[in-house]
Amino acid sequence: MSRRAFLIGLAVIGLLIFSLYRAKYGARESAEEIAEVEVQIADAIEERKVLLGELSHLSRQEWIEEFARNELGMVPARAEQFVRTDELDRVIGPPTISEETGVARRDREVASNE
Repeated sequence: MSRRAFLIGLAVIGLLIFSLYRAKYGARESAEEIAEVEVQIADAIEERKVLLGELSHLSRQEWIEEFARNELGMVPARAEQFVRTDELDRVIGPPTISEETGVARRDREVASNE
C-alpha cells in the first residue's frame, strides 16, 4: 500500500510541477502581451496629441478664411448680399414646384444683387 501511495504522491507532485511551469509560461506570455498593448497605448496617445494640435491649428478662424479664399475662391459676404426672408420673392423670384419631385424650389431668373 505504501508503494501505491508513493506513486500517487509522485504523480501529484509531477502534476503540480507541470502546472507551475504552465502558469509561469502563461504569465510570461501575458506580460509580453501587456507590454505590446502599453506600446500601442503610448503610440495612440502621441497620435492623439498630434491630431489635437492639427485640429487646433485648422480650427483657427484665420486659417479657415485663408483656405476659403485661396482654395475655394470665397470672400466675405458684402452687406448688399444679405436679404430678409420677406424680400426673397423680390430678389430671386417666387418659388416653383418641380414636376418631377413635387418639391418647391427657387430659380435665380432675376438678376443677382440688383
